[in-house]
Amino acid sequence: MKKNVIVACGGGIATSTIIADKVRELLAQANIDANVTQRTLSELTYEASNADLIVTSMKVENDFGVPNVLGTPLLTGIGEEETKKKIIEILSK
Repeated sequence: MKKNVIVACGGGIATSTIIADKVRELLAQANIDANVTQRTLSELTYEASNADLIVTSMKVENDFGVPNVLGTPLLTGIGEEETKKKIIEILSK
């Protein structure tokens, strides 16, 4: 079954593009079929219910009832492997 992943940042363009590209690459390597879309943080209120996972560029206080992973390690490289493992673990369920 195809998974839905939302990558969100403040503007929904620059930072989320870099994170989304890394998530797509990771999922392809792991043979996980997923739609990866980019949104602004404010759009999560309306879009989160359609997702299996949300990856954000900053900590989000709201609980959307969907697993949420902080994606900044995919930008900085610090904690990147742990973040990748979390993403794979969540989407492999």
